[in-house]
Amino acid sequence: MIISKNRILGLLGIIVCALALLQPTSTQAQTLYVADELRVPLRSGMGNQYRIIHRGLPSGTRLEQLSSNTDADNNEWTQVRTPDGQEGWLRSQYLLNEPTAAIKLARLEEKMSQLDGDQSELLQTNERLSQQKNSLEQQVEELQTSLEQVQSDYASLKKLSANAITLNQRHKELNESYQLLQTRAEVLKTENERLQTGQRYREWLFGAGILILGIIVSLALQSMGRRKRRSEWG
Repeated sequence: MIISKNRILGLLGIIVCALALLQPTSTQAQTLYVADELRVPLRSGMGNQYRIIHRGLPSGTRLEQLSSNTDADNNEWTQVRTPDGQEGWLRSQYLLNEPTAAIKLARLEEKMSQLDGDQSELLQTNERLSQQKNSLEQQVEELQTSLEQVQSDYASLKKLSANAITLNQRHKELNESYQLLQTRAEVLKTENERLQTGQRYREWLFGAGILILGIIVSLALQSMGRRKRRSEWG
């Protein structure tokens, strides 16, 4: 049986494809995304002749890369796993290594929304801090007023204390003077009583002398009267 050259080449091509399917060039897991504005069919093998597992993966679908290889027409294919666990092959030209622009836009919008929320929260925090600042400034003013009042009261008390010390010293001096005057008064009183006692004694002596002198004069007069009467009788 003679085999033609074309048939041999066809058999070799089939064998190469089979070997390519049995030995994928890469097994490292990687996240891929379906390109923008596409709905890509997921097939059971590398080539359009293989059965379609999923009729159209929408743009932005996140896929897990299982392997990659080329078919007989030198088209690059990638074996992937969908989020629901389906495994199949896609043309590599429909896949991206990063999220699509729509996903990026959605993420940016979500980030912007989060930033708006953070900004609103920051504004509320800033307003609350501003209110606290105003309250603290008012408290500082009140404390400053209270401090000035305390300082004024302290100065007044200090002045009163100085006056009290002066008055105490003056009171002490006056008390000492009073004690001295009281001592002198007692001395004078004692001296006066002594003088009064001596005066009364002299007055008593003088009165007694006058009394004795009166008695003597009376006796002398009586004696003279008796003598006169005797001379008249004789």
